[in-house]
Amino acid sequence: MTETEKIGAMLRKNAPPDEEEILSGLIAEFLAGGRRAEMLTGQRYYENEGDILSRCRWQIGRNGERIPGREPASRIAHGFARKLVDQKAQYLFGRPFTIRCEDKGLLSELEAVFDKGMRARMRMLVKEAVNKGVAWLMAVPEGARVRFSLIPSEEVIPVWKDGDRNGTLERVLRLIPMERVERGRSENFFLVQAWDAEGVREYRYEKGRMIPEGEKRAHFFLGGEGMLYERLPFIPFRYNDEELPLIRFIKPLIDDYDLLKSKDSDALGETSGALMVLHNYDGTDLGEFRENLSRYRAVKVSDGGGLEVIGEPVYTDKLLAHLEQDRKDIYEIGRGVDTQVQSVGNASGVAMKFRYADLDLDCAGIESSFAEGFDEIVFFTALFSELFGRGSYEDVRAEMVLNHDIIISESDAIGQCADSGGILSKRTILENHPWVVNAEQELERIREEEAEVGEDDSGDGGSRTGSGTC
Repeated sequence: MTETEKIGAMLRKNAPPDEEEILSGLIAEFLAGGRRAEMLTGQRYYENEGDILSRCRWQIGRNGERIPGREPASRIAHGFARKLVDQKAQYLFGRPFTIRCEDKGLLSELEAVFDKGMRARMRMLVKEAVNKGVAWLMAVPEGARVRFSLIPSEEVIPVWKDGDRNGTLERVLRLIPMERVERGRSENFFLVQAWDAEGVREYRYEKGRMIPEGEKRAHFFLGGEGMLYERLPFIPFRYNDEELPLIRFIKPLIDDYDLLKSKDSDALGETSGALMVLHNYDGTDLGEFRENLSRYRAVKVSDGGGLEVIGEPVYTDKLLAHLEQDRKDIYEIGRGVDTQVQSVGNASGVAMKFRYADLDLDCAGIESSFAEGFDEIVFFTALFSELFGRGSYEDVRAEMVLNHDIIISESDAIGQCADSGGILSKRTILENHPWVVNAEQELERIREEEAEVGEDDSGDGGSRTGSGTC
């Protein structure tokens, strides 16, 4: 190496990292980090694929060591994670929600966005957020409107300004898993979309290297003209402020419950844990005896010999008590409602609210985070409405009113709505009425009925008067 080459190598070594090196470092850290692994674990347990499914059954070998058993081990997985996650999703979005907006133009735009598919997507967002700590929507232009696509959280690397999750997104890396087949061999890599304020550029990430795929382009195109978003089109919906998934808190309890039930299933009918007394054993050592007993469930003895089994006490009560405590802890820490509790079906309204207190507390935090995400949906909806000349709604506010799917007394709720007449507006009462799906449609029906009553009264010359109530 010449002196010039040495100097060049030193300069390159001490030079600040280029763009590809920075992005490559972010991706390598994300892929190797515990946060992404925890996201995948949360999804795995939601699909009832817990660690218990890899359990091995051991037996005692000739020398007294533990060796893998030939008989299959019981692997009983319990879907606690799925039930808790589904409870939260169903509690928040199991019933139709209402979009409240004073401006009818923006309300019409939002109702076009929140079609049946988008409403179902909101429930999927809750599941994604609870399983992985955070869920992501991406604003995607579609014709003259905007569509919001759900992106798997393990594919998104956000970079926040000053590290503040509640601040501005400076950059987003989206990792799309890809597969390439060459000469009969399959190779996996990531197609990386790097978004920032100046546009988006694609890379191929494989074997720790970033390989550019084309030049940087605009965020989207309108009439053939490249456009840039004022905000990056990625919207987070968090389970909690720390973006911690539910599985972090309940996994040890679920694993303990699964293991105890599986071991108990194996132990039923076996004598491997009992005290055994050998008489005139026709063998050389106890290791051989344990191996023969474990493998063949038989043992050879000499004349007059035998095997006496002193049964160990059955700890059924202790096992059931431990499993019951595990179950209580799972629902306590997971903030859910255990429907196996006998008092649930006979509980009064007050007792039922108390039973739902933990679930309501957890979902209140989710609802707060989703309200922030809804504001971002409103922003992008209004943006595309203005771009295509349907109206400008820069300072118009809108909110999402959820109708919690809790077991309630409908008669009590209806009575409370009726008693609120004259105190609250008709719209507010209708939005909280258990029978009303869409408050705006119900108001329109009331107007139509009042108009029909008015026409009947004016036509027959009578003195009857009609009034609309709710």
